[in-house]
Amino acid sequence: MRHFRQLRGPIAAAAISAGLVGMTVVGLAGATGAAAAANVTRTAAAISPGGIVKYAEEPGGNPDYIFAETTAPQQSLANIDQFINLMWPLVYLPNPDQPSLDYNHSMAYPPVWSDNDTVATVTLKHYMWSDGVPVTARDLIFYINLGKAEGTSWGNYSGPTAFPYDLKSYTAVNASTIRFVLKSSINPTYFDDNGIDYITPLPQHAWDKESVNGPIGNYDMTAAGAAKVVAFLQKEAADQSTYTTNPLWKVIDGPFMLKSYGGASSPDIFVPNPAYSGPKPYISEFEEFPYTSDSAEFTSLKAGALDYGYVPDVDFPALGSVKAQGYNTTSVPDWAVGYISLNLVNPQVGPILSQLYIRQALAHLTDQNTMIKHFMDGYGIPTYGPVPVYPLGNPFVSPAEKTNPYPYSISAAEALLKAHGWQVNPGGVDVCMTAGAAGCGVGVTQGEKLSLNMLYSSGEVVLQEDTDLFQSDAAKAGVQLTTRSADFNTVITDVEPCVLPKFKNSPTCTWQLGEFGVLGESTYPSGEGVLNTGGAFNAGSYSNPKLDNYINESTSAATLQPFYEYEDLVVQQAPWIWQPVAGHVAATIKNLAGFGLASEFTGYRDYIEPQFWWYTK
Repeated sequence: MRHFRQLRGPIAAAAISAGLVGMTVVGLAGATGAAAAANVTRTAAAISPGGIVKYAEEPGGNPDYIFAETTAPQQSLANIDQFINLMWPLVYLPNPDQPSLDYNHSMAYPPVWSDNDTVATVTLKHYMWSDGVPVTARDLIFYINLGKAEGTSWGNYSGPTAFPYDLKSYTAVNASTIRFVLKSSINPTYFDDNGIDYITPLPQHAWDKESVNGPIGNYDMTAAGAAKVVAFLQKEAADQSTYTTNPLWKVIDGPFMLKSYGGASSPDIFVPNPAYSGPKPYISEFEEFPYTSDSAEFTSLKAGALDYGYVPDVDFPALGSVKAQGYNTTSVPDWAVGYISLNLVNPQVGPILSQLYIRQALAHLTDQNTMIKHFMDGYGIPTYGPVPVYPLGNPFVSPAEKTNPYPYSISAAEALLKAHGWQVNPGGVDVCMTAGAAGCGVGVTQGEKLSLNMLYSSGEVVLQEDTDLFQSDAAKAGVQLTTRSADFNTVITDVEPCVLPKFKNSPTCTWQLGEFGVLGESTYPSGEGVLNTGGAFNAGSYSNPKLDNYINESTSAATLQPFYEYEDLVVQQAPWIWQPVAGHVAATIKNLAGFGLASEFTGYRDYIEPQFWWYTK
């Protein structure tokens, strides 16, 4: 499952760059060993029941939506993994330590495949809703039907041939079993990781209605009825003041229930759900604190006001004092890629950004090595394409992603621009001198200036520094960047809805370059939904039929060859301007322990599971 999250703090750990043969790297993430120490054996003798865990949210990224059928702008880690999934978990949880699913702790047994990989059968374990009704296969069908009703605006929409549109049928065999029949054979690992694992069981018996006082029915079983149910639930979810009082949001199957919703100014407070069917939480309360900036969070951490926070990159020199205060500090790298989106349908500069040589020139103006060395304290991971290179040895990285095809070079950027009809004015603004296909490109007019606007997330120093450097280096080649920052929720709301063609001329899609942080990848990091035509996360509307074919093939092929072809084409085409990914230094109070604590697997490191945490005696 892919979610947006803000940029990250540094990776404060021993560099292991020597392990990446042939890769151009300044620094890479390593493990400090604290993560292993946190995952101590869970025994009655070691656990001190109760206690309040105070957890730090990322700057400007507080949860702001409660309905699990999110649209793409709402599909953030703050909303999904740190809020909704505490009350309504995914049917399959991610493994905290590797790119796979955690069947042991999930509410369903592993899928059983048959009929030449065209049929997947999922059997639920015994879970109950908080009102005493069993969680059934009907609740999974309800989720899928509502997602389809949202159509292309659904946060999990990956294209017309991806889940659930690749299904011939999905039916409840009995109360605890659901059968998925595919239209054609598929790669089971891909479908498990990029299909079934999207599903969040929702209480059909309580939510399948079209108005507050309307009766419960089977409205979701028709497209028109499902659309009305979605509209009703979206309207209810828009009222944040009722998150703790609306009866809809009290019907949960997760480990925690929401006691208090604080929004951007106060903590969200969770208490254990007494009706939860899984392992009961050991802690008595879980509180998520919002912050407007890294410095505000670090001030709270130093004051001892947090049990689980983080150390911002600019405060890396203070790691010793943080440890002295009683915190364990742990490197938590991301299974994610960093990038700047380019709005190829922007009415003013879309034709410019649609030119491959322009994107290549912008890539040459991105100094990832300096960003890593000076802004991430030497512990960042460069991004050269759509697949994370960490953890080392993961099978999804092709040779093309191990070196930078467009290394930082002002002269290389200038040469590309001059070769395509631009008058390069270092320190000024470049001007197109030769219009059309023979020069600057189709749709680019003579006299047009290479002046671009960039919107980025505020609150994190490393992102501000990256942006300032990119702006400065671009100016050396005559590319004028005017930058503006806003909080994460604002940036993602402005940028992400513009992936759909119908928004091409919308006044809300005036952004040109946008960066809200990183894109956390699914355990099978295929390109559907990300860079295929019309994909829900395809901010900027990049479209390439050849790439679409590779993406489609990669979901069904028995080998990774089509996946590598997709990956290599993306590297060459530079649809986004890649940025390095810094890690995250989790700071946890020393007597807090538990499964996955401070060692969440890369892109899922924000998929918090406080039901598995406890205080030691």
